[in-house]
Amino acid sequence: MINEKPPFLKTHLWSLVLIILVVVMGVEILLLVQENHQLRSALTERRGPFTILNPEEKVPPLVGIDQKGEEAKVEYPSPQQTVLVWFSAACPSCEHNVEFWRELYQKHGTEGFRFFGATTPGAGEKEELEQKFQLDFPVLTVSDYSLLDRYKVEVIPQTMLIDGRGVVLKVWPGPLSDNYKTEIEEMMAPSSGS
Repeated sequence: MINEKPPFLKTHLWSLVLIILVVVMGVEILLLVQENHQLRSALTERRGPFTILNPEEKVPPLVGIDQKGEEAKVEYPSPQQTVLVWFSAACPSCEHNVEFWRELYQKHGTEGFRFFGATTPGAGEKEELEQKFQLDFPVLTVSDYSLLDRYKVEVIPQTMLIDGRGVVLKVWPGPLSDNYKTEIEEMMAPSSGS
């Protein structure tokens, strides 16, 4: 009982610890409320419509890693027109388009068109892409985000038709409607020319 502190000091010490904890928790709550407000503002902020490449815009060579893990390029000029499809394993609309892309490749893959798929890197996505989509044409994983900006990849999927000089003929964003599919077929018909 010699070293024992009086009950008054013990009570004050615990009160002080509790007050500090309450203040720290109050500050944390205020910071969370502030962050929540910022996030809500960002989510409700009106965004403009997405942009896509316009016809007659010229695109740069596309560089990425192919399914074998090697660097590959889609370069211009080319003697063939290019069908470039942007997609992702996590994209339900891409699943909607994949059968049409396969049909296009089977029908036009040897008729003056070259086909490439393009996606962005994601953890474990390479294997999932191969299993889910099973495309017969090369798929490039593009990790240079400046290329995504130059190709205006703001929405996935996108189906692009690019002439041999690297000039965009047409871009079809999102899921392909029957009208889009008909338009793509018409633009790829032999009478359209290369």
